Amino acid sequence: MASINAQTAILPMHCKYGIFLEASLVSKDLNQFRKQLLVFNNKVEQMRSSFAGAGLGASIAFGFDAWKKLSSNVPKELRPFVPIGNAPATQRDLFIHILSLEFDVAFALAQACLEEFHGHINIEEETHGFRRLEERDLTNFIDGTENPVGDKRVLFGLIPKGDPYEYGSYVLTQRYVHHLDKWTKVPIKEQEQVIGRTKEDSIEIPPEKRPITSHVGRTDLSEDGKDLKILRQSLPYGKASGEHGLYFLAYSTSLHNIDKQLKNMFGQIDGKTDLLLDFVTPVSGSYYFAPSLLELKKISNL
Repeated sequence: MASINAQTAILPMHCKYGIFLEASLVSKDLNQFRKQLLVFNNKVEQMRSSFAGAGLGASIAFGFDAWKKLSSNVPKELRPFVPIGNAPATQRDLFIHILSLEFDVAFALAQACLEEFHGHINIEEETHGFRRLEERDLTNFIDGTENPVGDKRVLFGLIPKGDPYEYGSYVLTQRYVHHLDKWTKVPIKEQEQVIGRTKEDSIEIPPEKRPITSHVGRTDLSEDGKDLKILRQSLPYGKASGEHGLYFLAYSTSLHNIDKQLKNMFGQIDGKTDLLLDFVTPVSGSYYFAPSLLELKKISNL
């Protein structure tokens, strides 16, 4: 993986902290903004070197409209997010993802990022995520059990070599609010039917013993014999005394894989919706494209 020219927040596993920034592009000097992209990339590399043990990574991704302002060529699947069922569209221009094993290092990079892009972007939403014990989300189920590992992370997370946008990635961001007061009243056996896995050890419940509308049943998809996997970098977020939930973040070799899962969750294929949606509410949704490091340098120098 070390030789792959992908941005550095896409492939790492088990990060402890994430900072998610969604922004509008307001720059009145796109040429200068392009230069700042290169400055940002250099800052990331500088801090990765200075804090080598922090597992620091970052990626910057662009919505459809923003990408068109920066390049005359558009990745073939990139398009704006539109509402899907009760999943709202809040399409932003830019997404910046920072991950690390150390929150102070991630925060320092976020501050540096805002300094570099001052006057060029407006932050519309900022979310800080954290890894919980045993990698459980706020439902207390282990999150991302089937997330690809090893070379499969490249296979499902990045556009393949040979494509004009090789080592780039399609991105989905959604923020979900969890209604834990309702969820915690549900007996564990019923929770397991909602998720499609056992709670203690995350063993998948066989299809014949779980509802077709379980979360696993809605998202574990294949098409023409091929798995429609995505690479998740989601993290829980929020306050113990206030709003909390999951910041859902997916990178994918194809926007189709993401779109198919969403449509299946929100009842757009067979009219059946994911049971988990009785306990969580999506409040944002955007599609982006995260170019490879090489492509990022190209658009920085146009």
